[in-house]
Amino acid sequence: MSRVFVPAILSGVLLWTAFFPLNLGPVAFFALVPWLSLVRVETSRRRRYLAAYLGGVTFFAFSTNWVRVAHPMMYMSWLGLSVVMPVTWVFALDFIRRLDRFGVPLAFAVPVGWVSLEYARMHFPTGFPFLEPLGLQHMIGFGWYFLGYTQHAFLPLIQIADLGGVYAVSFVVAAMNGMLADWVFRTSHRILATLGVLVLFASSLGYGYVRLQHPEFTPGPRVAAIQGSVSQDEKILKGGGLIKTYKALYIQAGRSTPKPDLIVWPETCFPDEWYEVAPGETASPEYARSAQMAAEAFAKGPPEIPVILGLNSIEWEGGRPWKYNSALLLDTEGHKLGRYDKMHLVPFGEYVPLGQTFPFLSVFTPYKHDYACRPGRTWTRFPLTVADGKHYTFGCLICYEDSDTYLARQYAARHPVDFLVNISNDGWFDGTEEHEQHLAICRFRAIEARRSIVRAVNMGISGLIDSDGRVLAIPGETWATSKKMQGVVSEVVPLDTRGSWYAVLGDAVPGVCWLVVVVSFVLAWRKKAAV
Repeated sequence: MSRVFVPAILSGVLLWTAFFPLNLGPVAFFALVPWLSLVRVETSRRRRYLAAYLGGVTFFAFSTNWVRVAHPMMYMSWLGLSVVMPVTWVFALDFIRRLDRFGVPLAFAVPVGWVSLEYARMHFPTGFPFLEPLGLQHMIGFGWYFLGYTQHAFLPLIQIADLGGVYAVSFVVAAMNGMLADWVFRTSHRILATLGVLVLFASSLGYGYVRLQHPEFTPGPRVAAIQGSVSQDEKILKGGGLIKTYKALYIQAGRSTPKPDLIVWPETCFPDEWYEVAPGETASPEYARSAQMAAEAFAKGPPEIPVILGLNSIEWEGGRPWKYNSALLLDTEGHKLGRYDKMHLVPFGEYVPLGQTFPFLSVFTPYKHDYACRPGRTWTRFPLTVADGKHYTFGCLICYEDSDTYLARQYAARHPVDFLVNISNDGWFDGTEEHEQHLAICRFRAIEARRSIVRAVNMGISGLIDSDGRVLAIPGETWATSKKMQGVVSEVVPLDTRGSWYAVLGDAVPGVCWLVVVVSFVLAWRKKAAV
């Protein structure tokens, strides 16, 4: 039994060390090799897949333990992730074994099986891009802890993300694991497979070095991101501490030299709500009065500098008010220039899936009240005109929207912008490794879109990431010291004129992987039918 379960659990531990807090990225290149022994080990089908599952449980239990920090009830969410997500490891093993039975080297079978399930995990159950016309795109899966993210600091390798997204990097890392497993298990064609993987790895590095040595940056606007590091308990109360902290940082940013062209607040850190009435709608008298009072309050203290406010907005539509998690751009006179409503909501953080049908599911949330937001429905290209008369446009990703490859890619394809802004409130996770992992993920979105990203995070790591994935500025000297400090990051945003093939081709890499998997199922079915 130990030869079945111990290697699988060992792989779970090894892969966890490749992510934060240990951040041992090179370990990812061999972490799956013990787990891959399940492909060939002589054991029952039940034990084989149970071991595969336990390897996944080990990994997700360790890697997502920061989820429980948010609130005592979030232990249930941590348990849910630890129990549900490992199912993808079972399917991955099944896909790999099917290809192995057809004589496919593990160097090819492993990346195909693994990347297929990473894509499914990103979008399951209803977040697949082709479901966007049905209004289901906002319901996304869990796009954290992909193999590719372990290489966030290996800049030459991760430049291929502008070809195939983080999936391309995951493919290379998984291929290295498969290549090593081919030699450990002495599979046929291992020499040819090794040559193929080494060529893939070398060509990926070569492409990356070329991309890094030929930057095409031009200086853009100066943007200041403010980070208050207000505790979540204090933030929920929207009391004096929140207001005092962010008002002081806002004034500090506005008075800094050189003067910024834009100031960015983190997600929902502005305590007041923004009220609007949808076009063609007539609101109730009570709502209209609230909206008028809010508008007057915003106009009383217009900013001297254009500002992005992270707040909740309330819009009257269809005879009722709807709440959104929004980014609001105000000009120097306090007038709205644009509003973006978060489209991809966090399950159990901003809505309860099937909550109306199964009210008991609210036990997985950290709230005692109805907090549900409505998903946004439109993309927003914010306009920005600076003092010298130059015009720019930028898009916004709110919270974990930067963990979804789809949104940032669309800002480079369908809705071209000059740069991106990510506003987030990671205060729920109070100085845990979630902060570093979130920043590491965001580096990939910058490369995939070839757009610099300005991050404004409450108790996280604010900063500036260029379109090569370099972290150019953070509040402190290191990622660790930046997590819970207060400060302002004011930098000139480098603008990139290069295009991104990933923005054009989309998820071609996982698409091809799924095609191979489907073909293997069809061939297996035909072979069985012919017997």
